[in-house]
Amino acid sequence: MDINTCFETTQDYHTIAFYSHLVPIFVTVAVSFFVLFKSKFSLFSKVFSLFTASFCLWLLGDVIVWTSSDYNLVSFFWAPLDYINIIFYLSGAYFFILIAKGKDLSYLQKIGLLALSLPAWWITITNQSIMTFYQPVCEAENSKFLSQYKLLIEILVIMLIILVGVNEWKKGEGTKRLQILTVLSALLLFFGVFSITEYISSQTGVYEINLYSLFVLPVFLFMIVFSISSLEILKIRLIGSQLIAYVLVIMVGSQFFFLENTTNRMLTLITFFLSLGFGILLIRSGKRESAAREKIEKLAVELETANNQLKELDKQKDQLLSFVSHELQTPVSAVLLITDSMMEGTYGDVPQDMKEPIELMHRTSADLRDLVATILDVSRIDLNRLFVDPKEQNLEEVITDIEKLLQSSLDKKKVTFQKHWNLPKVPLEMDQHYGRIIIQNLLSNAVKYSKEGGVVDWTIEAGATSWTMHVRDHGCGIPKADQEKIFGKGYRASNVEKLRNGNGFGLYIVHGAVEAHGGRIWFESKEGEGTQFSIEMPYKMPRKEEEKKAA
Repeated sequence: MDINTCFETTQDYHTIAFYSHLVPIFVTVAVSFFVLFKSKFSLFSKVFSLFTASFCLWLLGDVIVWTSSDYNLVSFFWAPLDYINIIFYLSGAYFFILIAKGKDLSYLQKIGLLALSLPAWWITITNQSIMTFYQPVCEAENSKFLSQYKLLIEILVIMLIILVGVNEWKKGEGTKRLQILTVLSALLLFFGVFSITEYISSQTGVYEINLYSLFVLPVFLFMIVFSISSLEILKIRLIGSQLIAYVLVIMVGSQFFFLENTTNRMLTLITFFLSLGFGILLIRSGKRESAAREKIEKLAVELETANNQLKELDKQKDQLLSFVSHELQTPVSAVLLITDSMMEGTYGDVPQDMKEPIELMHRTSADLRDLVATILDVSRIDLNRLFVDPKEQNLEEVITDIEKLLQSSLDKKKVTFQKHWNLPKVPLEMDQHYGRIIIQNLLSNAVKYSKEGGVVDWTIEAGATSWTMHVRDHGCGIPKADQEKIFGKGYRASNVEKLRNGNGFGLYIVHGAVEAHGGRIWFESKEGEGTQFSIEMPYKMPRKEEEKKAA
């Protein structure tokens, strides 16, 4: 034969074939190797490499079919193209599902994907993929069944990635949604254009359409590269995005050295500027991402260090609590017991000159006991460990006992309680220790800050599910500037600092104890006119979830 039809019939398309096939091959191979090694052969990178390798193999076979002058070589590479096409569609679906779901497929699902490729594999290895090769025109007649089966697989894959993409997009949020949307868009663009142009060319016999459809590859590659680097699908750092951008621009720019046709030069020039723009955006995005990541990592390290220090401080605080509770509280209680017994004459008559020192020792020990109890209560509130034990209480008995305890303070200042009581008719739940602390502290404060000979209004109201107590003094009041901090730890109003002694922990403990009971506390005050503190406490304390389940 005088004319080599495989060369003559395609020579006008050799340049465009090289351009549309070789550039994607080089760029894709570079990206795949980089991703594979940088991610240390992770599952994502292996599946991505399977997808890109099968795609590059198809590109290589197709470019040989378009540019080779050897009939046997053209026939040899033409035969497996449909099978390879099916493989890169299925591996593309596998890659997308892995990205969208964030986990590997089950063995059954993998077997299902593999099974879809078996009919094409069998037809190919039994030499049935090409029915006839027409050497005079250098064309082959493909197996109709294989062509239709390939089209069916392409449609199924597109439908599958849409369904999975939409479903996982609904579940995801933030960056995950953007990852799914970007990769889904890239695959739909590539698979959609590829399948449509291939179908049109098979129906019209104008196979050159396939060459021009490959011009979507730079856009597809950019979107995939953007997803890998900027969206961190494979956790590739800034240097990866830079390398990928440089490779893309260099490979596209290199085409100017062998293009002769003006149209092809214009197409390449457009693609080059698009690639350059994409590369600049990619690198800038990578730099911003890298700077933000470094800042976040630095803050994370600092936060972890601070957190470890806080944990150590909490541990030391717990140890201090244990020491105070066992090593200090016990001997103080012993001193109180002994001095109390001595004053009662348990150990015989006490000499007159010893009575005053013993009484002083007893009062000092009592103060120390109260201080230890205060420190323990403050620490428990700080650590959110103030636990109350609800017991049925008769409120009238409780307040009567407290009133007796405060009688000496009332007599000393000549202060009287003006009572307005509507007591609950039923028993109520309250911690025996902390419930008394709440009532006693509010009343003693009112007495402490009342004017000599003054009156403290003491109101108790019974409600349907809770009871309320209001304690109002007519003393110095709380300055407006101090009112927001009055329940703070160790805080005392500025106008009482010189008037009264105290540690400023009383209201802090009361506030914590009221909340532990499921109640609330508030106050109203005006400087120079006095203050009213109010509490609302439930009859039945809220039960914990564990107690509810046990019941």
